[in-house]
Amino acid sequence: MEKLIDAFSNTEIRVVIISAIGIGLLLLILHIINWKKGKHSKFLWFEANGNNSEQEEIVEQNSFNNCKNINMGVNHGQIGDTYNGIKQREFTASDKALILQDISNFKNKYKDKINSDHITIGYPGCKETSFLADQVQLFLLQNGFRKIEKMCLMTYGVIGKKFGVSNAPDNSILIEIYPPDNVV
Repeated sequence: MEKLIDAFSNTEIRVVIISAIGIGLLLLILHIINWKKGKHSKFLWFEANGNNSEQEEIVEQNSFNNCKNINMGVNHGQIGDTYNGIKQREFTASDKALILQDISNFKNKYKDKINSDHITIGYPGCKETSFLADQVQLFLLQNGFRKIEKMCLMTYGVIGKKFGVSNAPDNSILIEIYPPDNVV
């Protein structure tokens, strides 16, 4: 023990120990300064990741400004895009006669199996078929059909036909609105 005490009394060893402690404190202070500035810093087993909140705000702002489907203009009462492409299908006079004939034929063919208290209109749900389903519903209401249910339904296109008449899962009359011919 006396040798250890004699070793600490030596000024060279004191200088080494004090300088090691000083360097350690200096590194700790630099670590704290870097951490406060938001930089990545590591000291012994202490590690501090930088605070990148300013960079995150810049990234969020840039990604918002670079989005394609955001309308930043003035809204004049119409929300969404105006369709200027292929002409929408219309429910024509020949379609009206055909649907009444198809419903009548279907009712007569399956009168003992069909629940004819309501009609279900099934359509794929796109803008074009929704528009056509609204026209069919309005026409059927004008022709005495009172209980009409509309629903989105996975239907497959039939080239040259707009609709078909069949039975729904509850054995009511189902009018299927087919997607346009140009939809695959």
